Amino acid sequence: MNTVMFPGFEADGDENRIGVCPIKLIKHRSQQSIMTSAKRKYGAFVLLLAVAFLAVPPVSANEGVGYTVRPSTSDDPVTTLGLSDTVGQGETNRHQFYVGSGVEYLEVYLNWGSTSDSLALTIYAPSGSRIGTFRDSSDGMMDGKIHIDIDPDGNYVDHGTWTFDVYGEKVSSERSYTLNLYQY
Repeated sequence: MNTVMFPGFEADGDENRIGVCPIKLIKHRSQQSIMTSAKRKYGAFVLLLAVAFLAVPPVSANEGVGYTVRPSTSDDPVTTLGLSDTVGQGETNRHQFYVGSGVEYLEVYLNWGSTSDSLALTIYAPSGSRIGTFRDSSDGMMDGKIHIDIDPDGNYVDHGTWTFDVYGEKVSSERSYTLNLYQY
């Protein structure tokens, strides 16, 4: 234990003597130690922030210029353009559908029926602008389907040829799927 002497008194080793007061000295952390701790806390905060952003479903915000994409709630499709195909691991199949004028929004439904395989769907407007890339969870459910609506920020979706790339992201063998486009 360290001792501190009051002025006018001498220490003779006897701590019971008046004027000698035993105290415990508190060591302060060095400036470098404080900075290291702050850096660790900042790094943990940045990591937590990145994880939080990744946890937000990609359909909760604008995906492409001029369009908002959201999970579809429709159970009663009107006009159908559809196809069936297969895709392998790492392969991309490009499909195109013509959308006429006066269409208020599009409903896109890709169904491969297996949660053990994973497909990705990238959608392009007729202008060539990428609306976004969507996965099984993009519609809020993990069910082997991507079921989304594409709403224009204006009155109508662009008329012309829309492009849909189906990518075999994690496919154990050839995976069959159906791709349907409904125009409202």
